Amino acid sequence: MQLYYIASLSKFVLGVLILIMDYTSINVYEDPAIGIGLWFLWLFIAAWGGSFFLFYRIQKLYRHIEKWQLVKDSYKLSLLFGIFVILNVLLLLLGYWNKWLWIVLLGWFVALQVTLFSGKQETYDSEERY
Repeated sequence: MQLYYIASLSKFVLGVLILIMDYTSINVYEDPAIGIGLWFLWLFIAAWGGSFFLFYRIQKLYRHIEKWQLVKDSYKLSLLFGIFVILNVLLLLLGYWNKWLWIVLLGWFVALQVTLFSGKQETYDSEERY
């Protein structure tokens, strides 16, 4: 279970390091493609890694299930959130973003989350395993 914490924290730190490298080492005016590409990479990795802790805290308050299940669900939610952020930024940069498309994307990601977590959660007792 600690692996999820370590992985999320390392993703967030890696995202911040990419951001620092992007702003200190690359001249965005001379090479905008590399700057924007690293910005996308930073944004996705930082959103994926950092939102894990946010989702874990929120789920800890509202869901009363086992801790390892909360951690696994938070990790899945953080990946979906990272993809959601990248899609919105990509649509914004391409000039296709509007509030109706955002509502459709938000509804689609909420539906993904509902289908991901609405399935029957199987629990196993240690005595039943052979």
